Amino acid sequence: MTKILTKYWDQIDPRDIQSYRKKGGYKALYKAIRMSPAEVISEITNSGLAGRGGAGFSTGGKWEIAAKQEEKERYFICNLDESEPGTFKDRMIAEKNPHSLLEGIAIGSYAIGAKRAFIYINGNFVLARTTLEYAIEQANKDNFLGKGIMGSLFDLDVTAISGAGAYICGEESALINSIEGKRGEPREKPPFACECGLFGKPTVVNNAETIANVEWILKKGAQEYKKIGTKGNAGTKLFCIDGSVKAPGIYEVPLGSTVKELIYDFAGGMTNGTDFWFAQVGGSAGHLVPVGLIDEAPGYGKNMKIPLGSGSILVVDKSRDIKKLMLSWIRFFQRESCGKCVPCREGTFRLKSVIERLENGNFNENDREDFHKLVWVLDNTTFCPLGKFSVTAIKDVVKYKYIKELS
Repeated sequence: MTKILTKYWDQIDPRDIQSYRKKGGYKALYKAIRMSPAEVISEITNSGLAGRGGAGFSTGGKWEIAAKQEEKERYFICNLDESEPGTFKDRMIAEKNPHSLLEGIAIGSYAIGAKRAFIYINGNFVLARTTLEYAIEQANKDNFLGKGIMGSLFDLDVTAISGAGAYICGEESALINSIEGKRGEPREKPPFACECGLFGKPTVVNNAETIANVEWILKKGAQEYKKIGTKGNAGTKLFCIDGSVKAPGIYEVPLGSTVKELIYDFAGGMTNGTDFWFAQVGGSAGHLVPVGLIDEAPGYGKNMKIPLGSGSILVVDKSRDIKKLMLSWIRFFQRESCGKCVPCREGTFRLKSVIERLENGNFNENDREDFHKLVWVLDNTTFCPLGKFSVTAIKDVVKYKYIKELS
């Protein structure tokens, strides 16, 4: 099985740039800066690489939009905020192979014409940040970053910035606000960041896992990348599998793998003595996958029955209390709401109160009516997707009739 992201984990020293170079590190950057920026963008576009943060937008398409803007000043941002519960893939990339991120950032910056790049990292990831900062220092010293990179006319300054660990700052416009020193809350769109982002300039924001694919694509070629995965879902994906499985952990798997394969072939199957009830794919914002959909493959695209999201999978067995699980979901979103819009700020708080009464046995008919009204408000009226995400799994609880009081 082809490994792209995890191939050299535990084979290289993340604090030694030479161990990365011995595995072919920075050869893709050397190749890229001897191509035109348009050729680099074309290669990434043709590979079919989609954003691994959850939205699945074409990476090359995003780069092309930014590159075509008339502004001469542009920025490139690596999103390593990763505040989705159950998701730890980006942090592991930074800790295990930080130079793969830096090489991808340098290639992306060259492609769009950016001379300044930022890594926005969750403030709770202390080891990841210190590892990245040391890697940046080494890369500057060896001329893979900084002035005249590898004898070219390409300059790039890369800075790591810690956020406060706010979930909303995983949204690109809120992340940009945070870097600018403003309140971490989403901006109205359009314009999109590719057109008007950091400091009003064209800005590409890519998830860390997305960026970590770039050097492999430049070295091996877009066509080789497209051979992995399926049509419309190219490449591999890092899946964080947890819950009632024998071998929880992080697995690099070709896209197109089914939920059943991920649970039984990679995570060792269900914990002894437990029966599969459902899996939640994509963190707290993810959909529930009942046994009837277990043979479906999560992926990107509007026609997928199981949206992939961040790639985390929580496996739940029939002994679990679904009401407590619902309460944990809504408590998370209520806590993480930025408070900008009333439907989300008040709606998550009110829905939490209703679910607390459901969990402690004080739920009545008025609560049932309020529950459905609040779910509709959050699903349809909030300023940004956080409100909608807050009830994704809760709507599935109703859809699959897991709680009789809500029917």
